[in-house]
This record gives sequence, C-alpha cells and structure tokens, in this order.
Amino acid sequence: MDELEKHHDNIIEQKIVDFAPPDNVEGNSGEMLAGILRRWYIVLLIFFVIVGAGLPAIWLLIKPVYVVNGTIEVAPILRNPLTGEADTGEISNYQSFMLTQASLVTIDSVLQRVADDLAGANLDFFKKPATDWVTKLKQRIDHTTTSTEPASILRQAISDGTIQVAPGGKTQMLNITMSSTNADEAKKIVNSFIDSYMAYSGSASSQSEDQNLNLLESERTRLEARIKQHRDRKRDLGQEYGSTNLGERYDVKLTNRVAMLLAEKTKAEVRRIALDAKVALFKNMPKQTIPPQDVLRMKNEYINNDTTLKQLTQQVMQLEQDLMIAKQTLGPKNPLLQQKQSILESFQGQLEKKRQQLGDDFDKTIAQANANTENKEKQKIETELAEVLAYEQKLNEVLDKEDTQTINIGKKQLDIEELNYQLGLDQQYYDTVCRRLKELEMERKRPARVTVGYRAQFVEIRDKRTKYSAAIVILGLAAGMMLAFLRDKADQKLYNPNDVTKRIGIRIIGTTTSPNAVRKALLPKQVTEDYQTIRANLGLLNGKGIPAKLVVTSPGMREGKTTLAINLATSIAKSGKKVLLIDGDLRKPDIARLLNLPKGIRGLQDLLFGKNGQLAIHNIPSTGLDVLAADSRNRSDAYELLALPATAQRIDAISRNYDHIIIDTPPVLAFPDALIWAKMADAVLLTSFAGQTTTGDLMETRQKLAQINVNVLGTVLTNVPLAHSYYRYGYSYYAQDGRRKSRATRAGRKLLLPTESTREDKEKS
Repeated sequence: MDELEKHHDNIIEQKIVDFAPPDNVEGNSGEMLAGILRRWYIVLLIFFVIVGAGLPAIWLLIKPVYVVNGTIEVAPILRNPLTGEADTGEISNYQSFMLTQASLVTIDSVLQRVADDLAGANLDFFKKPATDWVTKLKQRIDHTTTSTEPASILRQAISDGTIQVAPGGKTQMLNITMSSTNADEAKKIVNSFIDSYMAYSGSASSQSEDQNLNLLESERTRLEARIKQHRDRKRDLGQEYGSTNLGERYDVKLTNRVAMLLAEKTKAEVRRIALDAKVALFKNMPKQTIPPQDVLRMKNEYINNDTTLKQLTQQVMQLEQDLMIAKQTLGPKNPLLQQKQSILESFQGQLEKKRQQLGDDFDKTIAQANANTENKEKQKIETELAEVLAYEQKLNEVLDKEDTQTINIGKKQLDIEELNYQLGLDQQYYDTVCRRLKELEMERKRPARVTVGYRAQFVEIRDKRTKYSAAIVILGLAAGMMLAFLRDKADQKLYNPNDVTKRIGIRIIGTTTSPNAVRKALLPKQVTEDYQTIRANLGLLNGKGIPAKLVVTSPGMREGKTTLAINLATSIAKSGKKVLLIDGDLRKPDIARLLNLPKGIRGLQDLLFGKNGQLAIHNIPSTGLDVLAADSRNRSDAYELLALPATAQRIDAISRNYDHIIIDTPPVLAFPDALIWAKMADAVLLTSFAGQTTTGDLMETRQKLAQINVNVLGTVLTNVPLAHSYYRYGYSYYAQDGRRKSRATRAGRKLLLPTESTREDKEKS
C-alpha cells in the first residue's frame, strides 16, 4: 500500500478503453501452448516416467541385428566346347531365370537338406524360434503357433523376412541374406543354404541330362523303325509298274488316250445338242411348207369358186335391190318392208356361215398337208439323234475305263510322293536327334552353370536402439504435453481475460498484473497504471462515469476483492474526488489491518447501531481517502445488521457527503451479505483471481446478482501474467526508459555537448 501511494502523484488523462480482450489474445495454438506451459510439471513427470522405464527396456531387451550374406553365381552364358560360341542354354530371359532360381532355393527339398545338415549343430535358432516379442505379438494377432520342426522354422523365417533369397540387381549373383542377433549361427545357416542348393542343383541337372539322353535314344529308335516302314511301303507301291517313278506313264495316259477320247466326246456332244435344238424347234414352232401369202391367196380362191356360195351371193344381192326399191315405195312401218328386211338378214347370215365353213375346210386341208411334211423331217432328225446318243455312250464307257486307269496311276504317284516327303522329314528329325545326342554328351564335359559366388560374411549391423530411444524420448514428451493439455482443458479456472470472455461472456473492466511477472523496481508503476486503466474504464461505462455507490465483491475468498477495493478507492481519491471506502465484510474485516489504522475502530458497527457516522470515519491524509472500517465483533449478527431497513437509509445519508463510495463485501458464494450490499449500491464490480477463480463460480455469482436485478458492471481479473495485462506495453515503456537513463548516467562524460550544470562543475574545479 505504501508503494502504491508513492506512485499516485500523477493522474493520467482518461481515454476510451476497449472492453474486449487484449489485442494479442492468442489463438487455439497459443492457448494450447499456454495450457501446456501451465502444467509443465505434468509434462516433466510423464516424460521422466516413460523415458525412465523405456530406455532401460530398450537397451536390455533389444539386441543389435547382424546381416550375413552369401552368394551363388549363375552364369548367363556358357561356351560350346565344340564351336566355342556363346550359348544361353535354357535361358531365354535371364531375369526370369534368376527369379526362378531364387524360388528354388526355398523349396521344401532344399529346406529339408538345410535342416538335416544343421541337425547336429545345436543352434539356438531352432530351439527358440519365437523369442522376438514382435513375432509373439504377431502370432497372437494371427492366431498362429510356431512349429518346432527345423524345416518349418526355416520356412517361417523366410516368410517373416529373416532369411531372404533374391537376385543381386544387375549382377549374376543370387544373394542369400539372413538377419539375426547371433552372427555365427547366421553364417552357418547361410552356408548350409548355399551347400544344399548346390547339391540340389547338381543332382537336378544330372537327373535332367539323363532324362534328356534317355528320351533322345528312344526317339532315335522310333525314327529308325518309321524310316524303314516308309521305304518298304514305297517299294510295294512301285512293284506293279516296275518303277516308283509313275509320272511319265501318267502323262502318256492323260495326254494321248484320254485327250483324244475327250475331243471325240466333245464332237458328239456338239452334234447331239444341235439335234436336240431341231427337235425342240419342231415342237414349239411348227414349220409351214407354203408361204403365208400364197396360203391366203389359195384360201380366197377356194372360197370364191364354191357354186353354193356364188348362188347365195347373187340371192343376197337381189334381195338388197328389192329392199331398196321397197323402201322407196313403202312406208317404214309397212309389214312387207319388214318382211323383206328379215329375209335379207337371213340370207346374209347363211352367206357368212358358208364362207366360214369353206375357210375352215381349207385350213384343215392345209394343216394336214403340213403335218405330213413335218413328221417325215422330224423322224429323220430323231433317228440321227439316237445314233449320236449311242455313239456318245460308247465313248463314255471307254473314257471311264481310261480315267480309272489314269487315276489309279496318279494316286499311286501321290502316295509315293507323300512317302518321300514323310521320309525326308523323318530323316531330318533323325539327323537332329543324333546331333543333339552328341551335343549332350559334349555338354556333360562343360563347366557347371551354377557355382558358389562367396560364402557367408558380414555385410551390415542394424542397431535400432538409438532410434527407439529417440522415439521413446519424443513419445514421453508428446504424452506429457498431451496429458498436460487434457488436464488444462478439464481445468475450469480462469487464467486470462480471454478465458473470461469466451466461457462466461462478462465484460472485462481491467486487469492487475502479477507481482511475479514484473521487476520489483517497476512494480509500483505497473500497479498504478493498472488501476488507472480500471478507473478509466469505469468512468467511461455508458457515458455516466463511475457509479456513486460501487460494491466490490468476488465469488470466493482470497480473490483480491479487498485489495481491489482499497487500490481503486485510493486511485479515485488521488484524482481529486471525495471518496469513502467502507469495509462491508463484518465477518472478516481486513481494511483496517491493511491500511494500518488504529486498533479498536468500530466505524461501521457504530453507524449501523445509530451513532454519528462522521465520528467513525478515519481519514488518510496522504491520499485524501476516507475509510469507514469495521472490526470482527458482531460476526454472528452481520446479516441481521445489514438487513435492517435503517441500514440502507444510513448508507444513503452518509453517501450524500461523498462523490463515490466503494464498499468491500464478503464473497457472494460464501455469505448473503454481499447481496444485501449490492441492493444498496448503484452497481457491482466483481473480482476474479487468475489461476484460482473457476468458470462455474463466476457464472453462479453473476446469476445470483442477476436474480436480484443488480447492475453488474463487469469483472477485474487480478494476478494475470504480463502478457495478458491491459497495461503490458506500459511496463515495457518504463523498463526501456529506466535502461536509457542508466546508460546516460554511465556515459555522461562522453557527451559531445556538455550541459550547463556540467560547465559550472568544471569552472568550480
């Protein structure tokens, strides 16, 4: 308090202050880091626990792994002993061949050879196949068990990658690699794999060569018998004609006899076709022996020369003359005229019938004559056609006989040619087989394709303990930070203004800086400016200034409400206002003790009991502050004294003599006294202690005050770090100013332009 009074000589100008959180309120990452730093002890504890337990376990349980490697050389090219030419043998694709050889190293027969070879070596590899805790864990997850058979153990090691067989990149080496914590055992196992595979490869190669030789021998015997069979058949086909070359005989038959017969047959067919055409012509278009104009002329003469026809013609002509005369003399309806007309028509009809009859008779006579002529000619053509058909049939019989003989000769010639072709193929195949037999016999004398590259040797040592140790350190640090972060998230205490605004939404009036965050020499200035900021904010609320009667309270105990009340009242009094500070906490009064007031002062109790209040007020000359203190008497009657109707009246009466009254009360959540004081005042100012006040307590306090319709101005967060202080830049300013003055004092003699005091000192000296 004395330090505060020393630095309240100057009053800074009031200015508008933002009620939001400070400008540099940290985001989510900053809050998380701040929360972790607040729980640094958790980080260290978890870190030391994990690292302390993990590092010894790593260095004791995990052993370095030795990598042992041996190689088998597979030659891609072999030289032919006879010609010296390069020969790839059975290798068409060298990479595929190498992969095949790698898979052959791990087949069951080779693994069994390795197991038999190492049976008497008493290796730990076969005694404890699942000592690795990773392997045990994997077996539990996969629900598998480890076999005790050596071959099965080797198979499992290959499956796990402990033993690897793979081609050596672009080299002609086949690498056999084993990783183990026992280097000597790994060497023995790799060497055993090399020896077993070489034995298997030699045996398989020899067996394959024997099989090839046996196969070729049997094929040569079969080909010899087949060639002999073809020759015998060829000889049998040529015995009938005395030769196996039937081509000339076939050409003679086909060129002379068959060609001549075919030409004669063609002539006969042409004659037969011509006669068939004549017969068809007689059937479809009968020929007339007399030309049509002559037939018509003869027909007209035949008809006109008939006497009966002539008589009928004369009678018709006579009747026509009579009818013409009658038409001139008789009327159109005269019966005689009609009779003559009827007679004329009757004679005309008879004339036409007679003419038609004579024409038909003439046509029949002419047709009969023509038919007789055509029949004679047709018989002649048909007779000739029959002769041609008989001749053609005879030619066909002779030609068929000749064709049969010619075809038989041709078939035998084709059979002989086919036999010659098959005989040639078999002879070529036979020669190839014989040549391959000789090559295989020479290849047996050629160097082996698969040889030992080099036996097992060390290639690498894998020690993962350093990496695991670094991982344990990082894990311990991360786990500690995570637990500290979770613990901070679960913590409901308020640490900075941002916590208050985000969780509760209450207005921040200001902050007071923690004494531990400021150098001791600059602490008074920092505290002074903190309270001047609080005072400025209170004065600018709603444009009405600081309330006349202001209650300062808190949710719980030891949250800085009394300190805030004293310093705020002092700051207002130093600004020239008449201020009365009332110790309203009758249950635990502290103001008299903190301000070093005379003992035995019962100012508030005297006022409540109706005594003269002015006599109970104590003035502090240095600040101009009036204090109405209290003592610890009447604790049990505190609520009853405050609840009296006269209490509010007496407070109102004494407040008329002051510009402002600051009332310090008990905590709201501890006793109901603060609620009574709040009803008497114009407004309430809450205090909350950073790192102690919880979100729930502050929210409950606000709700209790809201239920009685009290004007809660906001809260002052006390004991905050400098980074969250509303006056954090002031501290930096004063600190910089202090350092500048100190440097100026030390460097006073180095000034280029001495001050007036400096000149006077020099003149005196």
